[in-house]
Amino acid sequence: MIDQVLNNRYRVVRILGSGLSGLIYLAADTRHPDFPVCIIRQLKLPTKNRQTLARLQFLLTHKSETLERLAQTNANPEILDYFVEEKKFYLVEEYIPNFPANSSKKPAQLSGEDPGILRLKEMLALLSLTKEPDWERPLIETLPEEPVTTSESLGHPTVGLSANLKEQQSRKRFWLILGGGVVLIAIAALILIFQGHDRTKAEQFYHQGVAKLKNGDLRGAIKDFNESIQLNPKHLLAYGNRGNAHYDLGAYKAAIDDYSQMIQLDPSNVDAYYNRGLARYDLKDWQGVIEDFNQLIQLRGNDPEAYYKRGVAYYELENYKAAIEDFNQTIRLNPQDGKAYAARGLARAALNNKQEAMADYTKAIELDPNDAKAYYSRGKARFALGDYNGAVEDYTQAIAIEPTNGDAYTNRCSAKLNLDTYQDAIADCTEAINLNPNNDIAYNNRCIAHLNLKDYQNALKDCSQAIQIEPNDDAAYNNRGDIRRELGDQPGALQDYTQAIRLNSNNSIAYSNRGDVRREFGDKQGAIDDYTEAIQIDPDNAFAYYGRGLTHGVLGNREKAIADLQQASKIHLDNGRIGGYNDAQFQLRKLR
Repeated sequence: MIDQVLNNRYRVVRILGSGLSGLIYLAADTRHPDFPVCIIRQLKLPTKNRQTLARLQFLLTHKSETLERLAQTNANPEILDYFVEEKKFYLVEEYIPNFPANSSKKPAQLSGEDPGILRLKEMLALLSLTKEPDWERPLIETLPEEPVTTSESLGHPTVGLSANLKEQQSRKRFWLILGGGVVLIAIAALILIFQGHDRTKAEQFYHQGVAKLKNGDLRGAIKDFNESIQLNPKHLLAYGNRGNAHYDLGAYKAAIDDYSQMIQLDPSNVDAYYNRGLARYDLKDWQGVIEDFNQLIQLRGNDPEAYYKRGVAYYELENYKAAIEDFNQTIRLNPQDGKAYAARGLARAALNNKQEAMADYTKAIELDPNDAKAYYSRGKARFALGDYNGAVEDYTQAIAIEPTNGDAYTNRCSAKLNLDTYQDAIADCTEAINLNPNNDIAYNNRCIAHLNLKDYQNALKDCSQAIQIEPNDDAAYNNRGDIRRELGDQPGALQDYTQAIRLNSNNSIAYSNRGDVRREFGDKQGAIDDYTEAIQIDPDNAFAYYGRGLTHGVLGNREKAIADLQQASKIHLDNGRIGGYNDAQFQLRKLR
């Protein structure tokens, strides 16, 4: 009987008991969006009284009028509906917590009048139908009373009395056991009723929360989901949508707690893993992201977005090969995913596969010509390959799509520095600073542009500002050292180069520059030590070879001087620096 649907509408949740006229059910109204529970009383139809059947038919024919008039009586509980099914008449009543469905006072005993019959009498009286139906009683067995006996009739009064006493005691024990069992059943039924009521209220709060979530009332939605969860701690979707509300508020840790609760209730819920992975992604918990998307991929292995997110996490953890494998899977599952090509390009660039990275960025741009990040990344790849004009083109496209991209202005400034277009470089760095006044790289690049234009005061000002913003920027200290040398402040230059080396002991240029200052101060051995350290760090540092060659020449180490100057000439020539090559050749001619 449980889960049976009556009248194509009322799904039976449980049997609450029985009356003289039939069973009493707790049911859910499946036509209502909140599935409220109600009480349904079964009344067996009379089979012998045609007049009564006719009157019941009248009730069915005039249902709307009857229900309306019944509602005006304010009787509790309210009659919500009635119908006939399989020769049985059913009354549908409002469910009221703690209101007894059966008015019987003693367990396992029936009251003199069944509540269902009383309600039907009210309906008949309301319509001036006074003839009562001839109800058939349900097949409920009762114990017959013992006949009155006397010692005369039995002939053995002592034996008869003893037998009757045992019978009564036996019956008492039977009724005690039966009564106790009914009490337990009634308690269990009440618990189930309350649980059913709680679940109904939980659904109501849940649907209210969903509506508020859709309307953007995130905090209101959370309050409703809280109520729903308090009434039904196993409400999976309430946890999930509360997590979504927390996520939209930026409360990622609270969102993770809710998604974790979903996973605890349903370990195979792929959406919970995905959403928790997203929250961890925003918290930059890359290992957590990998764990969640591992689970998601195990449950649903054809999800391209799962591979993409896990690939990004691997990239952030500098596991570039694993990242590339995941981006490969993303592209296999969705060949039109431009962002996967762009991401794979970044991973390939990190592995120094610049040409492959370029190809990926180009494909990403082909799939999405408005992808500013793809243009920006390709610009960086071109810059790394020495294609400064190509880098300028790509940065220009990125800026056209995203005019507030300060990094694109900064990097285009760097490319223009390498093209010796210093005024244009200053313009780009100035725009980058306007967009972000704390852009230390832009200040440093503009410092270099001013230095090359011999505008030493503005150069000094910009490099000092870059250092103020980022005190650990060794490149800014090195550049300011160059400016101080040009301004004749050799001690200041020596101090800046030394600070650059403290911040970055692998700064080959800072070592060679400090070597120059030491050579000018007459500290020849100190200069040779710095040049040698610079060459060990970077064997292609032509300036270190040139400076050491000059120092050896002053010390009379002619062969060493020639060897260093020849190496400096070669490196300058290989890198297209004709001015440097000519200077080294001039010094060689002087030695020969």
